Amino acid sequence: MKIWSEKGQSMVEFALIACFVVGLATIIYNSNLSNSAQSAYESVSSYLSGVPVTTQATLQDSRVLSNTELRQISNNQRIAHDQEALANLSSIFLGKSQNEIKNMLNGPSFDAYDPSKGLSQATLLFDYDIKNTGDEDGSVQTYFRNAKASPDVLLQWMEGNYIQSDKKIKEKTYNERVFLSDDLIDPSGVLNGMEHEAGTYAASVRCAFTFDSDGKCDSVRTWVTRTKKQDGTGNWLRYECEGLTKIVVTK
Repeated sequence: MKIWSEKGQSMVEFALIACFVVGLATIIYNSNLSNSAQSAYESVSSYLSGVPVTTQATLQDSRVLSNTELRQISNNQRIAHDQEALANLSSIFLGKSQNEIKNMLNGPSFDAYDPSKGLSQATLLFDYDIKNTGDEDGSVQTYFRNAKASPDVLLQWMEGNYIQSDKKIKEKTYNERVFLSDDLIDPSGVLNGMEHEAGTYAASVRCAFTFDSDGKCDSVRTWVTRTKKQDGTGNWLRYECEGLTKIVVTK
């Protein structure tokens, strides 16, 4: 079980960035990657040396790497990045009442998480499609849809920038990726060894809330699945993503 809390967040972020720069340095030394990989290494090195560099700057280049380039970085490091993004996203709701969360999201569910109900319960925060992996013609392209808050706002929350919510826009296309781990960079679904039906899969991000005796959110559980309609039946197929099935943040 992966437990996140706000305490010690800066040290966690530093450790993750340190792992990321070691991975990039190894790749760049042993192969000829694109200039974007070199730029990512330089940005993170600058951050670690004390030169002010934003999280956006240090991650920007990795978000536009092709799948082939990205997979040369340890998947464990990339899973850690995705866990941190989901933890940041969840943390925005801590300390909020149900009414406050309703003002942040379109139609959230406050049903308690029930292990017997599978992967489709609680609140769907957004669906996320990989339109281009960067290995084909053109650049990386991803697509948000069914978003409970505007995609631009959700991206800011995932970076730990807790700006005011905007619920007007439910879908948007980006020329970069949000998630980096293997199970979330390929349109063909999970790559963690699970047998699954061929086809094109979305990533679905869901969360469930708990509340304390004062009615304030005291924990958020978030998980990601790869999802598509089953051929011939129209039933939904859902598969767990490695390392991203139980991200919990608490006050």
